[in-house]
Amino acid sequence: MEVWQLLLQKGNFHFNYENWYEAEECYQQALECLEQFWLADMENSTLLLAWIGSFHNLAVLYEVQGKAQLAFKYLQIPHQRMMELSRCNDISQDLQLMALTAIKITLSPMLAFSKKHKACAGCLKSLQQMEAEVSAQQPVLH
Repeated sequence: MEVWQLLLQKGNFHFNYENWYEAEECYQQALECLEQFWLADMENSTLLLAWIGSFHNLAVLYEVQGKAQLAFKYLQIPHQRMMELSRCNDISQDLQLMALTAIKITLSPMLAFSKKHKACAGCLKSLQQMEAEVSAQQPVLH
């Protein structure tokens, strides 16, 4: 098992026992580790999904602690990164396709969070428009 996997497991253990500080430390370390591995192998979908999952774990952790702004920030970071990648012309089509697929994964939690924590009407409308655009985008496979 990879180091980042062990760290995520350990973080989940601490989270389940409400050891917030220890869970945060494990999730942060896993995230740092995953960033290094994923940047070295960006077309590795397992690393990408684990990287996104680490951000989402931190978002949930902060949300249960009542830190809604920080939680939303951790949902936004991977989403913004996937949006940037999906628009980047200097990467492979495979990576662009992975980024487009990942946008769907990152957008849903942001929408759910925004409804739960009463985002401003403009922000919620923007997220809903983005959801419609993402849903309408069907990649063309040759």
